[in-house]
Amino acid sequence: MPSLSKIYRHLLGALLTVFAVHSAADTPDKLSFITIDVAPWASINEAGKMEGAFIELVNEISQRINRDINITITPFARVDRELEIGSHDCTILVPRPDTLVVKGDVISYHPMGVIPRNGIEIAEYEDIQALKLSVIRGATMTPRFDEDTKIYKEYDTDYLIGLRKIARGRLDGIVGAIPTLLYLAEQEGLDGQLGKPFPLTEIPLLFQCSKNSPNLDIMPQVNKAIADMKKEGVVKQIQSRYYF
Repeated sequence: MPSLSKIYRHLLGALLTVFAVHSAADTPDKLSFITIDVAPWASINEAGKMEGAFIELVNEISQRINRDINITITPFARVDRELEIGSHDCTILVPRPDTLVVKGDVISYHPMGVIPRNGIEIAEYEDIQALKLSVIRGATMTPRFDEDTKIYKEYDTDYLIGLRKIARGRLDGIVGAIPTLLYLAEQEGLDGQLGKPFPLTEIPLLFQCSKNSPNLDIMPQVNKAIADMKKEGVVKQIQSRYYF
């Protein structure tokens, strides 16, 4: 017959095992969000800290759903790859392919188009076809523009490269999110190099999650948080600080 001390040890071990299982189940995994490394959305400041509209949006969401969220910033071309393999849960970005993500709530709408070099005017779409333009690799605009082979498109990894090429006279314009381009040009002292923007479309900035994320169950909570943030004016406050 086993001694009382052995019985107590077995009981204690069983209780600790049950406690550990329940603790693991009750402690949610930390979420991982990813976005583009472009100011004013997300960038590393001189102090080595992340800042930008995306950072503020995600931090606000984190507080409202009571879940820690890790944030990764990366070149645009890598976002889809990371979402495809499920190494990150979610993003707030222009719509990604339906094969990669489950789409959630819209944060806001963003004008997209062409900003020419100062001195060049774009009165109609056909004027674009005579220009040499910087385009972000992997980004889309409109079917007409994306498939237009008459336009010279130089593919760059970020907006700053394109803006600097314009400043050096190497390109005639740049394509992308108009408010973001104007913000970056102002920050770099290049706003005097740009002409009047020519909008091509307006696209939503969307909360969306990788289909391979193990945390898709958090989407309703995040959608509600976004809806509340819009209703309370929090999104507008962040928009006013970051020109989007």
